Amino acid sequence: MNGADPDLAVRRHSHLRRYVLAGERVSVATRLHWAKLVEPIATTLAATVLVAWLHSTSGSGLVWVLWLLPAGRLFVRWAEWHYEWFVATDKRLLLTYGFIIHKVAMMPLAKVTDMGYTRTPVGQVLGYGRFVMESAGQDQALRQIDHVPDPDQTYRTLCDTIFAPKPPPGDGGSPSPPPAIAPSGRAAPRPTTAEIPVVPVGTPDPAPAPPAAATGRARPLDGGADPRPTTADTRHPGRRGWIPARRRPVHDTPPDAGDGGPIVPDPFL
Repeated sequence: MNGADPDLAVRRHSHLRRYVLAGERVSVATRLHWAKLVEPIATTLAATVLVAWLHSTSGSGLVWVLWLLPAGRLFVRWAEWHYEWFVATDKRLLLTYGFIIHKVAMMPLAKVTDMGYTRTPVGQVLGYGRFVMESAGQDQALRQIDHVPDPDQTYRTLCDTIFAPKPPPGDGGSPSPPPAIAPSGRAAPRPTTAEIPVVPVGTPDPAPAPPAAATGRARPLDGGADPRPTTADTRHPGRRGWIPARRRPVHDTPPDAGDGGPIVPDPFL
């Protein structure tokens, strides 16, 4: 079926309609080259000449029984060639063969990583070639196809079918997720823990504020202690009312470190 429409070849032959799916797009559908029958045809012709010579010399017709052996072999090879088809679709490669036992060798296109193409001198004269499929180091049922007719056109068709650029996964399928949106503006600072004050060893405790009764002054309205400690007020005779004396700073007495050393206040209290 060299040069014929591959879809038409599949529709005309019931042998191919058994294996090609309805949703597949057929790109190549052809029988193998008739060069596979050259050897059995030549053998049968040679046997015919030899048997005819024996019949002429011996005069016995029983020698033609020997001719049935190469003739039967030629018929079996022709029947096998009749069922040998190479089919390439947009999903897989198929090779059907076998006269008594029908067999199908298949390779998905996704498994094909490389393809070799060879034409021997005899193949260049008769017009056939050989294709070798590579499949990422895995053994497949379909690896080598011999005696492919019109090899140059078949090679271009296979390359266009197997190694054609695939559409991006977003086309015709589920919508792709939206791109990530970067936050605009300045990011808010992260919350941090408060620093713990460090109190050096030997620092005396702050002196408590004197009560209001001892200082003679009113307590502040906010309930806090007066930050300026003063001594008690004294009365000066001859002056009206109570006049506060001059404020003198109160000096704290450092703790006695003779017994147990300096007292370190607990910063967590």
